Amino acid sequence: MSRIMLICSFAALLWSCGTASAHQSDWAQARLACADVGIAPGSGAFGQCVFDLYYSLWDEQNEFER
Repeated sequence: MSRIMLICSFAALLWSCGTASAHQSDWAQARLACADVGIAPGSGAFGQCVFDLYYSLWDEQNEFER
């Protein structure tokens, strides 16, 4: 029984690490995209662009769950 719990815990840990990495990568891609269109990094418009782009893409990627 403890072996099953250990395996499940390890699998959950690996899954969470992969999710965090993908999450960070998505934010980085959103920042790069906003910089590519000429919005100055560090400005309020840049932060809003990154936020809007990230969550717009997230909504599209997770639409099937609704």
